Amino acid sequence: MKNWKKPLIVILLSTAGLLVLLVAGAVLYANFYVNDENIRVSEELLPGGAPQRIMAIFAHPDDEIMIAGTFHKLNKDKDVTSVLATFTRGEAGGTGGLVPKEKLGETRTKELEKSAEILNIDHLEVYDYPDSGLADANHEDIKETITELIDQYKPTTVITYDDVVGLYGHPDHVVMSKLTKEVVTAEMKKEDSPVKRLYFATLPKPMINLALKLSPTFKERYPRDKGLPEPTIAFPMASEASSRKQELLAHETQWKTVASVQPYHDKVPSWIYYRIFDREYYHLVKTK
Repeated sequence: MKNWKKPLIVILLSTAGLLVLLVAGAVLYANFYVNDENIRVSEELLPGGAPQRIMAIFAHPDDEIMIAGTFHKLNKDKDVTSVLATFTRGEAGGTGGLVPKEKLGETRTKELEKSAEILNIDHLEVYDYPDSGLADANHEDIKETITELIDQYKPTTVITYDDVVGLYGHPDHVVMSKLTKEVVTAEMKKEDSPVKRLYFATLPKPMINLALKLSPTFKERYPRDKGLPEPTIAFPMASEASSRKQELLAHETQWKTVASVQPYHDKVPSWIYYRIFDREYYHLVKTK
């Protein structure tokens, strides 16, 4: 009986080792396939010196998904203060069949609060501008609110979506980006401005091409005659896989939207998924 045990153990170990190698190889290949290796991978997102204050300005609860790994990683540094400003409560989105439509704004605000807690965001500001109606909202009032945010929190770095595509063609994203860019650009002209850098969250071309094949949202909304800005920096955050997954799950009512924008995130184990999609990309708009 003992004679066959040793060879069997060797075979099992060899098989397990081969499977590990195959999985690791597949992850490396997928990582290479979706990322742009020409974009510099660096954690130097913030200007030098301390303390650092980073502010993200978005339209909807769940927009912060695009910068979740970055914020969670940066928030581990005691010299970094983070602010998330969301200008609508997402009341025009889908309910996921979980709440009545009239309760959606309230529910998505709670989901956002949970997300901010997971990401250890220091300050969360949520406003009541109309979801899917920012194009017709009072833009001067929105710009005044952005100015007040900068005056209050004095961010050294501001992040928003791009002002042409709005990631995948959402008009609210474009409006918020244009207004944020206008206010921040004017602010940075001041000699005593705290803001040193303005970034757009963006995607590399390989990831865009993949999204156009797999994501219904990108297929439907992404404008073929325009494009996202070229990334300047890729922020590494494979270490943030768990927090990124938790943050996604916090937005329970938006599971259809999340699954559409990040295909297969619910089918592939997070420790694999976020080692393939292990970077968040940014375009440096302006620096001072």
